[in-house]
Amino acid sequence: MQTDTICLGLLSTGPKSGYEIKQIFEGPLSEIYSLSYGTIYPTLNKLMDEKFVTCKQHAQDKKPDKKVYTISKKGSKLLNDNLIADATNYLRSGNFGDQVKSEFFLLLLFSKNISKETVETIVNQRESFFKQKLELMKYEGPLTPELDSIRNEKATQFIRGLAIELIETGLNYLEKNKGKLSK
Repeated sequence: MQTDTICLGLLSTGPKSGYEIKQIFEGPLSEIYSLSYGTIYPTLNKLMDEKFVTCKQHAQDKKPDKKVYTISKKGSKLLNDNLIADATNYLRSGNFGDQVKSEFFLLLLFSKNISKETVETIVNQRESFFKQKLELMKYEGPLTPELDSIRNEKATQFIRGLAIELIETGLNYLEKNKGKLSK
């Protein structure tokens, strides 16, 4: 999916600043996708130049003006067209799995060439990582209004539930089977 489609999709849930979009990728969407400020702001500027979004500046004390972007009717049409094209390409590709690139998996693949202690440390760190991610995914505490509105959407709740199940399954598998690597 193109960055402009992602930004338009997030703006379709309500006006947001570039900072707020970045926060979504550091919070609710951190396990799905990653976008940097160096990608977000040029994309928003391009969308604004092409009239797919509008921008209002809000003065802030001792800070640069906050730019808040809103999707336009033209942007909504582009979003819909892009989503239809992306869905069609996805379905035509027949590739329904997500590509996983994992240093962890590669280290385990070659674990016979690493000391037992190092392998145990790698697996224990992954367990700890899973537990931290699980805690973040299950977090129900207060959020900014922008993040809270996304968290309460049906699609986000579905994705969070699926992500929690996947992480819990991976954690359970690690806990039950980590001893098999050192045999």
